Amino acid sequence: MANRASREIRFLKAKRIAFYIGVNGEMDPAPLVDQALAMGKQCYFPVLKHRPANRLVFSEFQHQSPQTINRFGIPEPAFPHRNSLPPWLLDLVFVPLVAFDLQGNRLGMGGGFYDRTFSFKTQRSHWRGPKLIGLAHEFQKSEQILAANHWDIPLDAVITEKRVYKLPTV
Repeated sequence: MANRASREIRFLKAKRIAFYIGVNGEMDPAPLVDQALAMGKQCYFPVLKHRPANRLVFSEFQHQSPQTINRFGIPEPAFPHRNSLPPWLLDLVFVPLVAFDLQGNRLGMGGGFYDRTFSFKTQRSHWRGPKLIGLAHEFQKSEQILAANHWDIPLDAVITEKRVYKLPTV
């Protein structure tokens, strides 16, 4: 998956990329993080914020960065405000998921953090912020269209170990 993702034009052009720490069987982006750092890209990881409204901020990552465990038991950077970046300044965001369909719908762990954080993408007509790319195992692809709510933010693409799915985004 990392080799496939690192050859994608969106990855090659991106300067500021957000990743996540894979938990509970999610596709692990760690090899892709290593490639991005080796290419001189700025890498960021999400940090949960209680205010405003349970959104994410993105803290710059280096291998020696200290980590803490958030309220869901997920590791995250320990100093979210130092070298943090608002989501609209990212070029590319790799998003975890439980399932996806070929319409760009994503089923996450149920907290809605990514949807709330990137809701600004639906309110702009010219500039829509970073591209959102799901990282998944091929078996996570749903042949059925997943139920989507009006607040769900669609993915631009999904990369699995077998292929890249470019999705129809609004």
